[in-house]
Amino acid sequence: MGIVVVVEQPEDPVLLVVHAAGADPDVPGDPGPVTACGLDTAGMAVDPWRPVAPGSRWYPPDLRRRVCPRCDRTVRG
Repeated sequence: MGIVVVVEQPEDPVLLVVHAAGADPDVPGDPGPVTACGLDTAGMAVDPWRPVAPGSRWYPPDLRRRVCPRCDRTVRG
């Protein structure tokens, strides 16, 4: 299952949170219905960033301070 990076509150840099979601099996590149932490992805924006190599972090490095800790634990687990 591929990881799609989705952003909660993309219009507000103070409240912005980066989440991980599984890829929609019917539309690769689109997120599935929920994030790794269980939130609905419907109101979230897809970030175009993708890991460059196996073992790379799943999230964009410039947003590392905005990563959802529950999503991060789930993806790393």
